[in-house]
Amino acid sequence: MIRGPVSAYPVLALLALVTLAPLAGLLGGGRLETADLAFWNSAYVWRALRFSLWQATLSTALSLAPAILVARALAHAGDFTGRAFVLRLFAVPLVVPAVVAVMGVVGVYGSQGWLPLGRSLYGLNGILLAHVFFNLPLAVRLLLPLWQSIPAHHWQLGEQLGFDVRQRWRHLEWPALREGLPGVALLVFMLCLTSFAVVLTLGGGPRSTTLEVAIYQSLRFDFDPPRAVILALLQLGLCVLVALATLRWQRLPEVEIDTAPILAGQHRRSRAALPLIMIAALFVALPLAALTLDALRGPALEMLGRPRLWRAAGISLAIGFCAAFVATLAGWLLLRTSADLARRGRAERAGWIETGASVVYVVPPLVLGTGYFVLLSPYVSPFDWVLPLVIGVNALMGLPFVIRCLGPALRQHQARHEWLCQSLGLRGWARWRWIDWPVLRRAFGLSAAMVCVLAMGDLGVIALFGSSDSTTLPLLLYQQLGAYRTDEAAVSAGLLLLLCLALFWLIERVIGGRDA
Repeated sequence: MIRGPVSAYPVLALLALVTLAPLAGLLGGGRLETADLAFWNSAYVWRALRFSLWQATLSTALSLAPAILVARALAHAGDFTGRAFVLRLFAVPLVVPAVVAVMGVVGVYGSQGWLPLGRSLYGLNGILLAHVFFNLPLAVRLLLPLWQSIPAHHWQLGEQLGFDVRQRWRHLEWPALREGLPGVALLVFMLCLTSFAVVLTLGGGPRSTTLEVAIYQSLRFDFDPPRAVILALLQLGLCVLVALATLRWQRLPEVEIDTAPILAGQHRRSRAALPLIMIAALFVALPLAALTLDALRGPALEMLGRPRLWRAAGISLAIGFCAAFVATLAGWLLLRTSADLARRGRAERAGWIETGASVVYVVPPLVLGTGYFVLLSPYVSPFDWVLPLVIGVNALMGLPFVIRCLGPALRQHQARHEWLCQSLGLRGWARWRWIDWPVLRRAFGLSAAMVCVLAMGDLGVIALFGSSDSTTLPLLLYQQLGAYRTDEAAVSAGLLLLLCLALFWLIERVIGGRDA
C-alpha cells in the first residue's frame, strides 16, 4: 500500500496531465488562422457572452433572494411537523439530472402544463425557472447553517434588549449572513454560467445561446474546431475569474451542514414563515410531481420493452459506477496525504493539495471535451473513445464533491485515532478494516453516491461525442425531445429519475451502512 505522505503526488501528477493536456490542445492545436481570430469580434460571440453573463446574474439573484427568506423562515419556524420532509425535498434537486428537471419544468409551465406560460417558456424565462429550481434549494441548505452559527447568548441578549424583527436582522442575522453569502452567490453563479443541458433544451434560439451551447454547436453541427476553441478559451477565462473571486470571498462551512432550527425561546416565529416555506416546497415539488404523472401516463409498457432504452440505461449505469470509483479512489489517496500533513502541522501544504484537486472544477466539461477533440482528432477518432472520455471527465468533475464530503471526516478521524493506531501497531489491511472503514464508510457512501448520480445524468461530453452505439439515457432523452416525442421522453425521464434516486439511496445504504 502507498504510504500516506506520498500517495497524493502521483494522483496530482495524473490530474495535471489529464487537465492540462486538453488545455494545451486548445492553445496549440486549434489551427487558428487570421480569419478565425476575427471571430473574436463577431456579434455572435459577444451576444453569447452577454447572454451567458446576463442569465447567470439573473438566475443567481432570483435564486438567492427567496433562498435567504426561506432559510430564515426555516431557522425561525422551529421544529414544525414536516420540517424534515421539506429539507429532504430540498436535497432532491441536487441529484436530479438537468435534462430530467427540464421535463418537469415543461410539464408545469409548458403550453400543456398546469401553469402554462406557452411559447414564452422557451428562452430566458424557462432557463431562469429551471435554474431557480436547482439553485434555490441548494442555496437554502448552504445558508441555513449561518443562522445556526449565531451564538445562543446573542439571541438571549437580543430578547433582553427588546429587539424587534428589524433590529434582530441588523445586529444578529445580517453580520452572520454577510460572511457566507458571497461564497454561496459565486457558487450559484458558476453553476449557472456553466449550465449546458438547461440552456440547450430551453434556450429557444440563437438569442438565448450561452458560450457552452455555442461550443457544442460549433463542434457538433458546424464542425468548426477553431471557432469552438475560441469559445472554449473565452468560457475558460470567465470560469477562472469567477473561481479566483470565490477563493477570495468563499466562507462555506468546513464541517457537516447543521440544519437544526434555532432553539425555542430565542425568537418569535413570524406569521409568514410557514406559508413561505410551503410555497418554496411547492415550487420544488411541482416539477417532480408533473414529471412522475407524465411518465405514468406515457407509453411506459411499450418503452420498457425496447432494448434501446435498456442499453442506454446500462451505459449510463456503467459510466456512473466507473466515474464514482475513480473519483472516490483518487479523492481518498489525495486526502490521506492532506490529512497526514495537517496532523504534522503542515496545514498550508495540506491545503494546497486539496486546492489542486478542486481546481479541476474551474474547467467546464465542454471545455475539456473540446480540448480532447482538438488533441485527439489528428491521430484517432474521438468518437471511438467516447466512453473513456465521458468517464474521465465526470470523474474529474466529481472529485471536488469527494474532497468536500470525505475531507472533513478523514481529517477528524486522523486527529482522533492516528496516535492510537501507531501505539497499537495497526497498519495496512488490519487498520483499514477495524479503524478506518467503520468511521469513514458513511462519508465514502455519500461521496460515491453523489458522483455516480451526477455522472449518470450528465449531458455534457456525451452530447459532443455520443453515437448510436454509446447513447446514454440523458442523450436518448434529449434526442426524443428534439424529435418531439414528448410522451416517450417522459417515460425515459421517469426511468432516469427513478434510477438516480434509487442508486443514490442504495449506494449510501450499502457503502455507508444502515445509519447512512
